[in-house]
Amino acid sequence: MQQEQLVEEIKVLMDLVERNTTSLADEVMEIDVSEYTDPALFDREKELIRNYPQFVGPSCIVPNPGDYFAFDDTGVPILIVRREDGGLNALVNICSHRGAPLNECDHGQAKKGRMFTCPYHGWAYDLDGKLIGVPFAKDGFTGIDRDSLGLRHLDVQEKHGMIFVMPNPNRSFDIDEVLGGIQERIQGFGFEDHYYLGAKKVFTDFSWKLNMDTFHEYYHFEFLHPETIAQMAYSNVAHYKQYGRNHSMGSPTLEINELKKVPEEQWQPREYSSYVNYIFPNTVIFIVNDHFQTWRVYPIAPDRSVVYHSMFLPHEPANDEERQEFEAYFQMINDVAVTEDYSLVDKVHRGLQSGIDRKVLIGRNEPGVQNMHRQLNQVLAT
Repeated sequence: MQQEQLVEEIKVLMDLVERNTTSLADEVMEIDVSEYTDPALFDREKELIRNYPQFVGPSCIVPNPGDYFAFDDTGVPILIVRREDGGLNALVNICSHRGAPLNECDHGQAKKGRMFTCPYHGWAYDLDGKLIGVPFAKDGFTGIDRDSLGLRHLDVQEKHGMIFVMPNPNRSFDIDEVLGGIQERIQGFGFEDHYYLGAKKVFTDFSWKLNMDTFHEYYHFEFLHPETIAQMAYSNVAHYKQYGRNHSMGSPTLEINELKKVPEEQWQPREYSSYVNYIFPNTVIFIVNDHFQTWRVYPIAPDRSVVYHSMFLPHEPANDEERQEFEAYFQMINDVAVTEDYSLVDKVHRGLQSGIDRKVLIGRNEPGVQNMHRQLNQVLAT
């Protein structure tokens, strides 16, 4: 958001704080326990992840030619690489020889900035996926058609500093439809030029949707995070806006009313607000004062999921001491999620698995949770 939009958002948040309320949905939502436990529904959700455009990350995750980012959590091994002309390729990350992935790390730089070499038998591919090298080809692979043995391409699109990919090689997508206008909310926060500090991988033994539910409401801050998040932000106060299948929620800091003593033209809105932005179906972009984070959640089994928590800074740490400070903060945020959110949600999961026939209630003050479930149900129904 630009400064003018940020200022207007601050005014909305101030009003919500003054009235001690939050954005409200039209009515309470009821969902059946089976939405978290039904194996057949889970299989359809896995197919959705494979067949719906996936948020890869901000553009700065692969800033330079030859930089790559790889993941296989959709069921399709994917390799995203920045081409020499500045564009992107998305390739099915399966060597044409025996099927090994071409990268040995989740992100990094292609060899000499221009090719990938399979760690199994050394077959080599350029940044466009063309097969350019086969060791001992004269004796071992006489007559192979190299032109037909390149890496298969996936539809990848980059816009407004965000990268999306379609895991299914037989499908394409419209990035504007996928964004639904949410770029109006999140442009200007440095997606193109921030520094990628890294990612933490956390496995959770409960439904991926239970995992996602935790991000979409601030109702729980006072009760679940009394000594951490509740010391920084108001509980049950959020400004909700929907963008297609996505949504955004602004949150005020406890110090927001200090701005009432400051002339509006001197306001620094990012010091007094934060934003949770949901990208359907399985990503959250969390924007705070001086950095942003992404949380990508993937289903593994009906009762198991994996979370990738990534952090992006305005600049690369200047020295080891500064890097250690950022790393410590990153670890602290991750630890809060694991020790406070996930440990409690694990108990919620046990209750859902108990076989008790009941409904799960999602309040009017939880419009983000409602939207996620509503969008999933609508897309799966079609």
